[in-house]
Amino acid sequence: MAAERRVAALSRHLTSAVDVDIVSKTSLQDFDANEVYRFLTRDNLELRAKMLDHLKDDIYKADYYLSLLDFRELTLQRLKHFVDQKFFSVFDYLQDPLRFMAGLETLASTDYSLCIKAGVHFTLCGGTIAKLGTKKHHAEFLPRMDTLDLPGCFGMTELGHGSNVMGIETQATYDEQTGEFVIQTPRDTASKFWIGGAAQHGKVCTVFAQLTVRGKWEGPHVFVVRLRDDQGRTMPGVRILDNGAKAGLNGVDNGQLWFNNVRVPRDALLDRYASVAEDGTYSSPIPSVAQRFGTMVGGLTTGRMLIAQGAIDASKIGVTIALRYACARPQFQGKRIMEYLTHQRRLLPALATIYAMQIQSLRLKALYMRKRPEDGKQIHVISSSLKAGATWHRVEILQACRECCGGQGFLAANKIGPMKNDMDVDVTFEGDNTVMMQQVAKALLDTAAKQPPRPQAPSLQGASFADLSIIASLLRFQEDALTAQIGGAMAQAAKGAASQGKKAAAAAATDAYEDNLDLAVALGWAFVDRVSFEGFVEEVQKGPANAKPALTLLATLYGLTRVERRMAFYLAAGVADGGHAAAVRSAVNAACAVLSSDGGWAALRLAESFGIPDHCLQAPIAFDWRQIGSQHLG
Repeated sequence: MAAERRVAALSRHLTSAVDVDIVSKTSLQDFDANEVYRFLTRDNLELRAKMLDHLKDDIYKADYYLSLLDFRELTLQRLKHFVDQKFFSVFDYLQDPLRFMAGLETLASTDYSLCIKAGVHFTLCGGTIAKLGTKKHHAEFLPRMDTLDLPGCFGMTELGHGSNVMGIETQATYDEQTGEFVIQTPRDTASKFWIGGAAQHGKVCTVFAQLTVRGKWEGPHVFVVRLRDDQGRTMPGVRILDNGAKAGLNGVDNGQLWFNNVRVPRDALLDRYASVAEDGTYSSPIPSVAQRFGTMVGGLTTGRMLIAQGAIDASKIGVTIALRYACARPQFQGKRIMEYLTHQRRLLPALATIYAMQIQSLRLKALYMRKRPEDGKQIHVISSSLKAGATWHRVEILQACRECCGGQGFLAANKIGPMKNDMDVDVTFEGDNTVMMQQVAKALLDTAAKQPPRPQAPSLQGASFADLSIIASLLRFQEDALTAQIGGAMAQAAKGAASQGKKAAAAAATDAYEDNLDLAVALGWAFVDRVSFEGFVEEVQKGPANAKPALTLLATLYGLTRVERRMAFYLAAGVADGGHAAAVRSAVNAACAVLSSDGGWAALRLAESFGIPDHCLQAPIAFDWRQIGSQHLG
């Protein structure tokens, strides 16, 4: 009977423009949420369970009445308490990456300040030493980082150089007389800025600086520099300024750093890919500055993967809280707010998007773990696109969740608002999202220059928008068409300047690209939409059998909402008309009707499959919204 009611609800939302075959494809059945959780998680299940259970400890309970300095101190104590459990090690960054990532991902379930403080210490600082350093660095630093005896920072970003890392100004000059490197901040714009952990707690920092040896510039290299001694006193020549209170993430002590002729030993250079002999002889197996630079910043991939996963996990929490509230809270004539289409339209596409991003994250991890050199470019493109896509989706999803919970969503105790504030920075750190999308577009255009795409618009005459292949064809067409449009503009500009030489032609092509940066970002989004949808559809076939109808419906809803969001493109391209736009809208509404019927049974079950324990949800409205007024919220 329940399945029949869901089908009936769906049928009421169908129009003649939508093939009624969608009905047979969305007859949902009960499924095991634990099986779906395992499908969505896959690695280190036992470890994750232990860590989540550990987060029941009272030290992790939210306290929204703390001062800035007290919150920072609590975050440090929380990190110490977590580190004491020895769930994972900095050495796992290389030896067991999935365990390493599982440890940091789990922290995102409780407090983002804790997650980021741990990420800066373990991933950015510890991971950089592990990846770019050699055995002597591993032996000297990593054991002390594992115990938090040596809190770490990551000194890349400068006041005058955020995205342009190649242009950093901090100098490192080798002194042949003493066998030391001299680290110098030549001007204020070269000061290291937004350095997490630097303002109060950091003792060691991996500093990116332009290396000069025997008067020759060798490009950016990384040095391990002590900021404070073991007693916490600032080292000679190091000046530190507290960045102060921020819009969120105030448990992390961000700071600004200057180095005034700070001398560090020759072994301070992380020398896996470049070394300086005692006599000043520079050597590297990587011939060019540009290639070495690419290797130096390659460690950011893990960070971007973790930032993307953190955004996905925050979205899971927000949607779970909002769905629970929506399915319980009555409004007008006793109807639950989940029964209103406008509510469904905000929360259910968000649910589908989270599943798509989670599955894309799993596929990226699988690619990363193959450890094949030839996958490097693909990993960079997918990690950059996922970081941008997942975090921008998070912005929209958490805002929708906040609004869907009304005033309760604005209450700190209900968690959504504080998460929004704390995580707002994720769209600009570890790579600004707009720049990330441009990098994705450039990679696609580089490939297209060798193999130009041939955009093929699918025929929508008599097509069903429940047909996954139709959705896939539309998303592929958008990516190919944008690639051809930008690539064509660049090729035409280069051809026009060809008579002036190769450099002039290349410059003209660059100018044409920059004239189309808005389309480049759109192309990045088209790539995200296409690969995440295709991956979702492919992975559903490997999922739990009894959950396939629900997962297929989610994949369909995700694809439809991406097509709907880009409908202006399809209309302008002449691929779709007004009738098709109406059919897509009706199909989205129909999918929402199925997921929200029977009190939102399927939606709640799919949210339960995220495996978020109640003590990580915390929000009173996720349990009994009627009791919140009588609870102590301090």
